[in-house]
Amino acid sequence: MSTVGTAQSLWLLVAALGLALSVCYAGNPMLGQGAFLAVGGYAVALLGPGGSGLPLGVAAGLAVLLAAVAGYLTALATARLDAGYLALATWALAWLAQRVPTAFPKLFGGTEGLVRPAPARLVSRTLGIEVTLTDRLNLALAAACCLLVLLALYRLGRGPGGLELAGLREAPDLAASLGIPLAARRRAVLTATAALGGLAGAGSTVLVGVISPADVSPLLSLELLAAVLIGGTARSWGPVPGVLLLAVLPGGALAVTGAGGAPARGVLVALLLLAALAARALVRRQARRDRPPPPGSQPAPPARRGTGLELRSASVHYAGVTALDDVSLSLRPGQVHALIGPNGSGKSTLLDVLAGSLDAGTVRLGAAVLPAGTVCERVRAGVVRTPQHTTVPAGLSTVQQVALGARGGHCWPQSVPRHLLSTPRSRLQAARLRAGVTATLDGLGLGRLAGLDPAGLSTGERQLLQLARAVATGAPVLLFDEPAAGMTAAERAELRGVLRRLADDGATVGIVEHDLRLVAAVADQVTVLDAGRVLATGDAAAVRADP
Repeated sequence: MSTVGTAQSLWLLVAALGLALSVCYAGNPMLGQGAFLAVGGYAVALLGPGGSGLPLGVAAGLAVLLAAVAGYLTALATARLDAGYLALATWALAWLAQRVPTAFPKLFGGTEGLVRPAPARLVSRTLGIEVTLTDRLNLALAAACCLLVLLALYRLGRGPGGLELAGLREAPDLAASLGIPLAARRRAVLTATAALGGLAGAGSTVLVGVISPADVSPLLSLELLAAVLIGGTARSWGPVPGVLLLAVLPGGALAVTGAGGAPARGVLVALLLLAALAARALVRRQARRDRPPPPGSQPAPPARRGTGLELRSASVHYAGVTALDDVSLSLRPGQVHALIGPNGSGKSTLLDVLAGSLDAGTVRLGAAVLPAGTVCERVRAGVVRTPQHTTVPAGLSTVQQVALGARGGHCWPQSVPRHLLSTPRSRLQAARLRAGVTATLDGLGLGRLAGLDPAGLSTGERQLLQLARAVATGAPVLLFDEPAAGMTAAERAELRGVLRRLADDGATVGIVEHDLRLVAAVADQVTVLDAGRVLATGDAAAVRADP
């Protein structure tokens, strides 16, 4: 392969690595990476020498910035779309990127495209530097960018930020329930993906000296996705073999079909994509297991004493059905408060109101009134709830799942750059996170779960793990929805001990439970609901004696 061909493949690798961030790390299928290459390529041609006359380095930087802005706007526009519709929307973006240049030929050169004046030079009058970007120098620059991006992805995957993305990929609803802002994370990931695509487009345009609609066809987006998926689970370096395969694809198309060009390449790319998807499906059937992090020095557990939760005058109606009818409730710190009643009485709806899923009544945490918001905001305020149906993603180890809870309240935009640079503060935070996970499990008497495969956990162990995830957030108010469901007698005894330990530590504990023996054994206060109304509230003995 020639120097130019090798450099061009490396720029494609930069774009593929950026796409891997969205597809493999965050689990967001994206079919429009070619559009961001188009933004970068056309922007550097329009803004640089021969266009607006800006220095080439400035034009390239602005091209990357414009691609990042395009990615951010795309994330905003697709924020409410699920995976399938996100793929379709970004696929439409890939088509649009090819059609716009032909629709405005005076600006973008039509089908012929734009040509960069030769030679390409990086000039800095301030520093007195003028460098001619020869093919070999462009190759070195592309290789350096690839290595930096590979290192960044490797570091990200092994840090707290990568853990949040794993939660977003494996179980987004679970991640949201633990206080991780999914929309913000998706915006950040898609922005970074687009920026790397823009960098690849700018670098490739500077290399070959021309950018045209044929260079950024929708087929390019499919090729990049195939390159990412071929790598399978090797997320940091996975696109490398895929891009190598794309480099020999034109020759392969000629040898297999006897014809070159886009149609033959398209057929081979489609076959590669189907094969990669089939292999990926087989791999994901097997539960992956990661080693738990080594224990660090144990910090003091997060303070959760002295904060109660109060609800006043909550009413919820669904299509004429009253789920809650002017319900008021007070959960006190240091106590277990049980909500009991028949199915459909409003227990889970009440937890939804307390946890922020529904806006009703006035919710007060300690002295502060909690405004209406999302579940994530409620967790960050100090109220966390476990889902009614147990969620234990097999793609995350038990330790990682508890760490995901401990990670929920941290500020990702500040911590990720520190982790990528391996600053002393980031190393200290990572050690504290590992130690916090160990302290949570050991403090609840659940240390045995650390070495277990999540795919092999019993129903009761899955419930206990779910409880530990919520406790790891450090929230002072813990709401558990039917925590004893599916447990054996021994596991229920273990659960009683865990709930009592939490209350004795000062936590405000609320449970929805059908096991009245467990309620009688562990609850300090009991509230009975029926048809959305409170029938009685008091200690277990008083409620049992109430007619």
